[in-house]
Amino acid sequence: MPALIIVDIEVLNPVRYEDYKRLASAAIAAYGGRYLVRGGKSEVLDGEWQPRRRRAGV
Repeated sequence: MPALIIVDIEVLNPVRYEDYKRLASAAIAAYGGRYLVRGGKSEVLDGEWQPRRRRAGV
């Protein structure tokens, strides 16, 4: 069954996050998944949501 997932994260530990990215990419690919969009500017079209994609200390 197709699905789209939007993830809004705040990176608190950049070193561990690098491990997570590597492992997550492998797990997604193992089940036939793929990234449609990663990073970049986003625009909220409805509602109050404000994406938090930032790294701690930045």
